Amino acid sequence: MMLSETQREVLGGKTCQLLWDVGMKVESGAIAGAMLARGCRQAPSGRICVPLQLIEEMTVSQRPTQDADQRDQELHYYCGVDWAHHVIWHKKQEDIRRALETRLLMPAFDCGPTTYYDYQSHRSVPVDTTIFIEMMKFAQATPEIGYISTWYRQDAPQAIERIESLILGLRHTDKVDGIEAIDPAAIKYLKEISEIVTQRPGDSSYLAGSECITSPLILEKRSAEDIVERKRCGIHRYHVASMPTIGISTPTTIAGSVVMTAAEILGGMAACYACDPESDLSGRAISLVADMRNGSNTPSGPEPTLVNLAVKELFDAWWGGHLWVEVFFSPFAKRPGLQAVVENFSGLWRYATLLGNPAIPYPGMGTLNSGGTGSPVQFMLDMEIRKSQFALGRPIVLDDDHLPFADICQAVADDAGFLDSDHTLRHCRDLWTSRLFLTDNPDPNRWAGDEKAILDACDRMWRENLRKYEPPRWPEDTLKALDNVLAKAKKEFSVV
Repeated sequence: MMLSETQREVLGGKTCQLLWDVGMKVESGAIAGAMLARGCRQAPSGRICVPLQLIEEMTVSQRPTQDADQRDQELHYYCGVDWAHHVIWHKKQEDIRRALETRLLMPAFDCGPTTYYDYQSHRSVPVDTTIFIEMMKFAQATPEIGYISTWYRQDAPQAIERIESLILGLRHTDKVDGIEAIDPAAIKYLKEISEIVTQRPGDSSYLAGSECITSPLILEKRSAEDIVERKRCGIHRYHVASMPTIGISTPTTIAGSVVMTAAEILGGMAACYACDPESDLSGRAISLVADMRNGSNTPSGPEPTLVNLAVKELFDAWWGGHLWVEVFFSPFAKRPGLQAVVENFSGLWRYATLLGNPAIPYPGMGTLNSGGTGSPVQFMLDMEIRKSQFALGRPIVLDDDHLPFADICQAVADDAGFLDSDHTLRHCRDLWTSRLFLTDNPDPNRWAGDEKAILDACDRMWRENLRKYEPPRWPEDTLKALDNVLAKAKKEFSVV
């Protein structure tokens, strides 16, 4: 535990007091009405004040699944939060655990970039359909990628972009995961796509996303409509997230930020519970911190880790758990390279140190710019680091082939080595080697050994993977059904 019992009591108490004394601004009459019917009161300011009784009722409903959710959360060390959720919705937890014992599998590009870092021109550009398809193909052609996010295209009609992008992604890879609806009107179509792909009536596993709380303590109109529409469509699953910036939308101090962040998530979950008491409820803390030198919001300082994990401890102790926290959200670095690697490693070190868990792997997955930019060059660099960590987990085998004791004795007696032995020939490929981090001495005529040489190699490597692309094999009736969904959405939203 990071917090003492006294700290948990004080911070938990102040969180509940904030929700009752000041309350949450709820930009939905339907949700406000449901909360008032559950014992909330409306303050003169119009905010909805949440009583301890409602929080306790919600907590009781969360407790029976708290341990199972905590075990599921362990998947995100390897899969990241978004892929882990997708695995859970498909009920594939044990399958992925078994796969991870023998294979390196990792997520790519977190929850979906809006810009792409073009390494060859050294600039970030908006994601368009060409880039989108190329990244889907890259994921499909790279065996270590277990999932890729559905990038946000900027050249598509925004009314149908999420629907069209999911279908376009599925046409090019079977590794794409659930996506944020953005517009609640798209929810019913994402549910229909889920049913078509999984062949499970009522399935909604390709709908991800969250009900985002806006600071200070505002359940804004879009997220409120998302809750209402999910319930209308029979999707009883809500994920409440707060993404505050320490020093801007919360106090600069850790304690003040913990109370603010916890209150936003707890208030949002209480609102969902009031509307849909039998639902699957979870929360997510993604703190950033203001860089007081320039006003930038960054996840890369130590304070976000402290706030995130403290909020999680409060939920685990008082409110039935189900609060998810990334190992590290994303580098703030705007371009691939050393800064992004250092930020990833620093974020990992802080998280692992506070939890006392040194086995958590490196969290990089090709994102930059606080998750807004995707870079396949950075992904290849991140993947190479993950490969080296994965190799560390191989067991020490003690059979006669791996411990050739007679051969060892003979070699010692003969003052000989092992390089030209049959044993070395059999096992030399067991040794971990890197295509990226070479052991040659730097030589301008061969390998410069600097950051640019490594990134140039990463650029070549991901393009080599892309050339091996083969499309997924979906049944024709599945593809036709997906096209029909898109046609219906275009008609509804008047998109030509």
